[in-house]
Amino acid sequence: MNLEGERLMKDEYLTLFEAAKALVTYIDKEHVFDKAGDMGCGGFDTYQSDTFYDLIAEARKAVSDIESTKK
Repeated sequence: MNLEGERLMKDEYLTLFEAAKALVTYIDKEHVFDKAGDMGCGGFDTYQSDTFYDLIAEARKAVSDIESTKK
């Protein structure tokens, strides 16, 4: 890969990193859930499935690891 190709690859990874960080921040700030259960009294309870929670945790750790290597 030439120098220009490497620069473009770094730009694409930076864009991906920034998007992942923004997504994790949004999910944490806005309390995003992917499941809801009927409580039987006209209300419902929202929650994150184990899979959704695990994916968010992995993304959060990856963002944190990248940020710690940038310092």
